[in-house]
Amino acid sequence: MKYSEFKRLPFLFQILVLLGLILPRKVGLLIASLIGTIIGSLKLLNPIKAIRANQWVIHNRQLTRKDLNRYPRVVFRSIAKCFFDYFHFLSRPEKLSEIVRFSPEAEATIKRIANHEPCMIVCPHISNFDLMGYTLAIHNVKLQVLSYPNPVTTYRWQNELRQREGIIVTPMSLSAFRQARQRLRDGGSVLTGLDRPLEKAFQEKYQPCFFGYETSLPVAYVRMALEARVPIYVFAAAYQPDGKYYLEGSAPIWMEPHDDLETEMLSNVHKVLNVAEELIKKYPQQWAMFYPVWPQFLGV
Repeated sequence: MKYSEFKRLPFLFQILVLLGLILPRKVGLLIASLIGTIIGSLKLLNPIKAIRANQWVIHNRQLTRKDLNRYPRVVFRSIAKCFFDYFHFLSRPEKLSEIVRFSPEAEATIKRIANHEPCMIVCPHISNFDLMGYTLAIHNVKLQVLSYPNPVTTYRWQNELRQREGIIVTPMSLSAFRQARQRLRDGGSVLTGLDRPLEKAFQEKYQPCFFGYETSLPVAYVRMALEARVPIYVFAAAYQPDGKYYLEGSAPIWMEPHDDLETEMLSNVHKVLNVAEELIKKYPQQWAMFYPVWPQFLGV
């Protein structure tokens, strides 16, 4: 990384980059955990409020006040450790095979992509989202990533870093969607997130239900999969108790056409979101969603 790029990073990222470069993993994870705990204790931060609301919903509104206060610290510990690992292994790619394992479903999907059989991969923001992308790039998995539109400075820097790793990153736009559609038609594959709510200017017509409540999550990937007649797979790289990451992949989810457009879109997106819900419920402490998926529950 160039010094001019390093200077543009938020202070926390600068610390994690330096720790990842110079520290042994065990020591670095301990320090990252401490940093995450401190940040997760700052109750007035908007991401803390969002985590409380999101965890309240995915736990069926059954969390105690103590748990609501605890979850932001737990989630920030998780994401701080993930960022440390990402920067640590970014300069040690030969070590990745020691800490990342693939589920049989994920391996099958990777082989499918290598055989130029197109598919759409969608991911909840569980654990080490970036390390998963880096691992796929190391394994020469060619993907176009549809990222969040109009990214802020930190996200722009992350996208630049992803592109240097060989990942094609295109913030969502009409041009990016056209490129993704063409890529699917040409035998390529596309990856995007599925659980970050869209801002009002980018919200789509349909509001799918997620954990029982309507929300403004993206649904365009369903239309692209339908048009290209390709399956959708849900991927997530989850941190395990042994300190390794397990790349989970779902079975193929095939989209089903319907005469009514609204029924077609919502019934298909719910098939995908139901799989994502199970993954998030399996790893709630690692769900790094810092934006309120259900704004009506802010303030719990």
